[in-house]
Amino acid sequence: MRLAGYLLLLSLLNTASASLQFHFDDQFDAEQRDQLKGWVSEVASGVEALVGEFGFDVHIHFRRARSREPVPWANTLRGRRQGIRFHVDPRHSESRFRDDWTASHELSHLVLPYVGRRDSWFAEGFASYMQYQVMHANGVLSADAAARRYNERLDNARRNYRYPRQPFLAVTGQLRRDRAYRTLYWGGAAYFIDVDRVLRAQGSSLVTVLGAYLDCCRRNTAELDSLVADLDRLSGSSVFSDTLHRYRRTPGFPPTEPVNASIVAQQDATSAHRIRIE
Repeated sequence: MRLAGYLLLLSLLNTASASLQFHFDDQFDAEQRDQLKGWVSEVASGVEALVGEFGFDVHIHFRRARSREPVPWANTLRGRRQGIRFHVDPRHSESRFRDDWTASHELSHLVLPYVGRRDSWFAEGFASYMQYQVMHANGVLSADAAARRYNERLDNARRNYRYPRQPFLAVTGQLRRDRAYRTLYWGGAAYFIDVDRVLRAQGSSLVTVLGAYLDCCRRNTAELDSLVADLDRLSGSSVFSDTLHRYRRTPGFPPTEPVNASIVAQQDATSAHRIRIE
């Protein structure tokens, strides 16, 4: 998407109750600001195309960085004001920003409430799974390319898992201490891949359940078990809790099957831009 396309997107997204509110914590020129706003707006629209409106304002902060990557670091902001802080290098091209997964990952985090550091595997796994769904929805990745990325990340995590006799959920704290973050994140992503497979076999999908969750329950605070109970109730099944119990008792890295293109959401993000920009 060229800069003119970004500006058109900004002009069109002006009718919904939720808004992206941009804060530039460092100096950026007007063209850089427009490019950064357009980039995040497009990604946020992809998230909402899949799961529906956030239902609350999302505060986006930008800080400058010098890096080989367009987005060397970002983190979510939780509390009374929900949002994301991006550290960006605006010298990179629009296409480099679109190809970067960070915004898709971080904005996906905001679909669910904060569940605490102990269960960061769940939050990071969810955002890792969703990032390629969002990139596909926005036309950045084909379904086949997204499937390849899932399999590459899962295979790397599986090879680096050092506790074959222990269930994944028994060692998530140790994985954090080991700084084995990719193994932690993609073991968590395997949970959502497994859940989504079961839901699709039942004629539903993970994004369908998430849409219902955003409508009814997103403003709740949640511990993991209560969040899983809500998701089970909304799905009309026990798939979320059943999969959680399996991950708690089955030794080794989660034995999820290889991902194929059918697991990638086939929704048209271009028809669902619903966030208002301020």
